[in-house]
Amino acid sequence: MNRSLIAILMALATLSPLWAQDEKLDDLSFEEAPLKDEAIPYFAVGVGPAFNFVFNSMTDVNARAKELGIGELQTPVFQLGAEIFTAVGVIPNVRLGFSWVSGSTSSSADVTVNSIAVKRTLLYGISSRTFHLDWAWVPVKSLAILPGLGFGWGDQRIETYQTSSGMDWKDLIDSSTIAPQPNAYSTLQQNTLYLLPRLNIEYAVTPFLNLRASAAYTWQFTGSDWTGNRQATVTNVPENISVSGLNLQFGVFVGLFN
Repeated sequence: MNRSLIAILMALATLSPLWAQDEKLDDLSFEEAPLKDEAIPYFAVGVGPAFNFVFNSMTDVNARAKELGIGELQTPVFQLGAEIFTAVGVIPNVRLGFSWVSGSTSSSADVTVNSIAVKRTLLYGISSRTFHLDWAWVPVKSLAILPGLGFGWGDQRIETYQTSSGMDWKDLIDSSTIAPQPNAYSTLQQNTLYLLPRLNIEYAVTPFLNLRASAAYTWQFTGSDWTGNRQATVTNVPENISVSGLNLQFGVFVGLFN
């Protein structure tokens, strides 16, 4: 009798945890928990050509062209150069870069000077070198939107020159004059400092190739005195002649991109 009672108690002790586990199994859910969306980290190291178009005011330059009997200079000023950039590892999604671009626009006309036919040209050029600080947002894979700010320096120049269809070697080395009429040349130049806020939209076609479209605005906040032929100080140059203006840029870069 005692042995039978002990056996029954041991069986109940063994089966009771199993019943409890069966009840808990009914409460378990095997539905998949939703995955959390994680921001895509940005990384890029690249270098490549940049094609830049500057839409600055040419009103006063074209007024000068009209005085010289030359047609208007067309805008935008096309600049060609390159940019190099790299992500900053210690600050997420921040990128540093440096670019250098230059270009010009010009207009020419045939005029008569002292009964001699000459070709007269007016050229306006801009050279720019800029440090860039950009912040990257990656909404989807391979696409990056980067607002940023640049600080740059460079120069703008206005060249005026004319020449006859033929020249003599002796005229070029005549000690009495360097540029005898009707052949003449002059250049005006001003050094500039500017800020460049911009917005880049970039797409990594492959992990090694990146395409860019960019809009920016150059704000020239100061400039040196104008110099003529690298020596003379030139006065009364219109203040509205500056590098300030809208910029549109396209670029193709090679490197490593996520």
